Amino acid sequence: MNKKINEAVDVYFNDNPETQWFPVKKIMPLLIKARVFIKDKKNGMPLRKVLRDLDKLNQLNDIPRVYAERVGVDIYWYFVREGVSYVSDKKDPSTPSKKELKAVERANNDESYLIELIDALMEKEGSRKHKFDFLLGDLHQNEKKRTKLPIDLYYKHKRLALEFVKHPEELSDANKSLEEKLTVSGITRAEQRFKYYQRKKKTLQERAVNFIEVPIERFEVDDTFKLIRTKTNDERVLRELLSSFID
Repeated sequence: MNKKINEAVDVYFNDNPETQWFPVKKIMPLLIKARVFIKDKKNGMPLRKVLRDLDKLNQLNDIPRVYAERVGVDIYWYFVREGVSYVSDKKDPSTPSKKELKAVERANNDESYLIELIDALMEKEGSRKHKFDFLLGDLHQNEKKRTKLPIDLYYKHKRLALEFVKHPEELSDANKSLEEKLTVSGITRAEQRFKYYQRKKKTLQERAVNFIEVPIERFEVDDTFKLIRTKTNDERVLRELLSSFID
């Protein structure tokens, strides 16, 4: 059987000179024609079973062009042209996914940390980056559309909006550079940010929505202006800011 598998591999590579490697299922028609297998099942399962058995017996060398790509507990079987190195396109399970990376980023984000503390104090989960239909930015360049301005955190049952505020000296050098860039309105991002902040505050107060600023400078920070995260102290500051809205 092993001899016929090797012959089928040679035939496939000869018929496909541009192919450097291929999944083992590709030669199933040749093996069925050579009567190695009666029929195919699940895209090459009969051949994969043979290879797994050889692997357990440490006899994969009998099929010199086979390559077992081991990803966690899974094995992906390929045939590789002689003299060619296989390059994997599989994701290592030890590499975090985008979802996991975002979760880590949120955990390391000071704003997310404070939001979790506020949720606990409010005994309710607030709406992150909440948008109101009536709270809009400037007209776009097409002078037709306007983007809804997000509020950092909103508690509908209290009609309470919160904005986290960093003063310019608390920004990193990279963020300071970004803040100095001009927007389509012809003003810097810092100027636009302040303009929109004032608009949010004024518009929400006119709509009888309570508006509270959460200044990062009120909390303990390190030399890079990242929160030190002393929970008892951070909760104390938040209780003072939210005293009218928590029990």
